[in-house]
Amino acid sequence: SLHFGNILPVGQMPEGTIVCNIEEKFGDRGSLARTSGRFATIISHSDKGTQLKLPSGKKKTIPGNSRAAVGIIGGGGRIEKPLLKAGRAFHKYKAKRNVWPRVRGVAMN
Repeated sequence: SLHFGNILPVGQMPEGTIVCNIEEKFGDRGSLARTSGRFATIISHSDKGTQLKLPSGKKKTIPGNSRAAVGIIGGGGRIEKPLLKAGRAFHKYKAKRNVWPRVRGVAMN
């Protein structure tokens, strides 16, 4: 049944349903719309598959037997809160890649 948190094949869900944690290929255990506050919308069904509108705005067709969770991932608005201090920025970017701190080239030498 279509209740928040249930996992169903996207081909069985009605158009306009908001889904998250979507399988791009059947059995890959969810790879689309997985971060906090994100969701995708089912646009249409066809014989080729189901068309989704992803959080980026891009439209993507996936197989109708791919599964997805109904609803939105929790934790929306997480990035709206300021970091406030350098230590939090350090740990944020440490987990991602080496892009912090950013030093201006003119300041070197």
